[in-house]
Amino acid sequence: MRISRRPPPRAERRLIALFFALVALPFLAIFPYFAATNNPNENTRTFMTMAIVEEGTFALDKIVARQGWTNDMARVKGKDGVYRYYSVKGPANGYMGVIPYAVFLKVAPILKIEVPTASSSVPARIHWLRMSTWVIRLFSVSLPCFLFLVWLERYLRGFSSDVVLRLTAVAAAGIGTNYLGYALMNVSHSLFAVSSFLAFGLTEQELRTRPDRRDRRFVIAFLVGLCAGWTTMLEYHALPLSVVLTIYAFAVFRSPRGFAGIALGGAICIALVMFYQDRQFGNPLTPGHLNVENPLWAEEHKRGLFGMIMPTEESVRGLSLPAGSGFFGMSPFNWLAFLSAPFIVMPAMSSLRERKLMRVTTFVWMTAMAALWFAACGAIEWRAGWTLGPRRLGAAAPFFALGAVTALEWFAGKSALNRAVARGVAIGSAFSGVVAVGLVGIVYNTLPEHILRPFAHFALPLIRAGFVPHHVGEWFGLDGIGPWYVVAAALLLAGLLPLLIRGRATLAHHATRVVIACAVFAWCFRPQLETPDDTEVGAREPNVAGWMSGWEPKGRDRITKLRETAERYGSRRACPWYRLADLERAVHLDAQAQRDAARAAGPRENCPPLKF
Repeated sequence: MRISRRPPPRAERRLIALFFALVALPFLAIFPYFAATNNPNENTRTFMTMAIVEEGTFALDKIVARQGWTNDMARVKGKDGVYRYYSVKGPANGYMGVIPYAVFLKVAPILKIEVPTASSSVPARIHWLRMSTWVIRLFSVSLPCFLFLVWLERYLRGFSSDVVLRLTAVAAAGIGTNYLGYALMNVSHSLFAVSSFLAFGLTEQELRTRPDRRDRRFVIAFLVGLCAGWTTMLEYHALPLSVVLTIYAFAVFRSPRGFAGIALGGAICIALVMFYQDRQFGNPLTPGHLNVENPLWAEEHKRGLFGMIMPTEESVRGLSLPAGSGFFGMSPFNWLAFLSAPFIVMPAMSSLRERKLMRVTTFVWMTAMAALWFAACGAIEWRAGWTLGPRRLGAAAPFFALGAVTALEWFAGKSALNRAVARGVAIGSAFSGVVAVGLVGIVYNTLPEHILRPFAHFALPLIRAGFVPHHVGEWFGLDGIGPWYVVAAALLLAGLLPLLIRGRATLAHHATRVVIACAVFAWCFRPQLETPDDTEVGAREPNVAGWMSGWEPKGRDRITKLRETAERYGSRRACPWYRLADLERAVHLDAQAQRDAARAAGPRENCPPLKF
């Protein structure tokens, strides 16, 4: 398989630009946020950034006193005998937020946003945390994660000249897994996909495009070392993954100059981590997990290596298979990557060098994923509490996208029919993930474990009732729910765009692709709508009414608007009350629905049914 390095034709470039314009909206225009229940994984990282910028310290005490207590903190006794709060998370997010937050701190007064003190009103402090979180998320997480997807599409051109397969793979990884949901939060679970795959991809690209190792560049070696180290700075449990990527880099950059570049990049990350841990915990080699404020968690982290033990069958299955929380169960496209496994033994490429390269590439990415699974499944808290899918496996999506593309491209070969089949299978399975987890992520990105079908039992009822999150339209006075639905439509259209690209395919082959895609989507998505069986622990059909009582932003959902209409006309108009009751019943507000239906004075027969 010899892939041309020439840039794609103009028509293809326009399709790619349209695709990324659609993808940009969910990454950059949505802000799922609940002040009352916001993920402590995010809060502690945000507090660390605030402490660095405002106080020049890692200690969170003054920020906690102002903004309120959050979980996931360590409580450490200093040399002066005073106990202080610190973040127990990897320091990379805290560092990355410094510039955006420092700029926001300067710009906020110009925008007439009150910069609070400990004596400020509670609403002012809540508003400050909300807006600060939004800015830090946008510039230090969401934007880098989106730009990585643009790079990923260009990188995959080295393995397939088929724009349909490439865009499908990018959609599957970027908006068809929890990559999107965690890119909308100031956490590490998507960012360490970016850093780890960049370490892998830059190394592989240098090996593939520069056969003579003397031509392999120092600056690339440095970036690889930096990215491999940054991976562990983001997620401590990613250390085995960083080790695999570093060994691969040393094997490729086999020269004193290459070794120096890798070592220098890695040394920067090691120094930043050791400085962080020494200043917080008094030991540059010890993370803060043994000092976690929660005594139960502190005891758990004393087991094994800071809470890391051998994986169990339960953890491997639990992180991989369930339809509502597993990596493959939520995003079936990723199964296709395993079709590339035979390339390790007998890659069917056109030349000896290409066969060797594909063998090495496949072996390394699969080894890297085995290391990631080993670490994630070996965590005592492997499910990790409230999540959107398996957050500890956040780095996996781009690696599996690469594996799927190489396998599908090999299967398609020069056969137009095979290519139509490959495209159809890819699109159908990828779009299942877009709906099952991508759409959920732009509603809310941290769900309790008892919700076994996030799309059917959480996202769909809330979308129907208009309980959707903040969006950038609010910055420009567009306070309604409409802009969110525009973003949701863009998300779905991005997932379907590869299906609409006909290219040079005949009408018959394009129709074959469409039929197969629809059939595969129906098969893959079916578990998301089925009632969970008894092997899954959780609610068969959870009540989402509690979420609506404290939803943020408040008061712009369809139930509130329907109630305002019904109250305005009173009982003399029956239909608004019936429509309100129908909507309330759909989101488990049965008692309220019964009371509101009773307020209707006229018969129901003349009232049109509630739409959507």
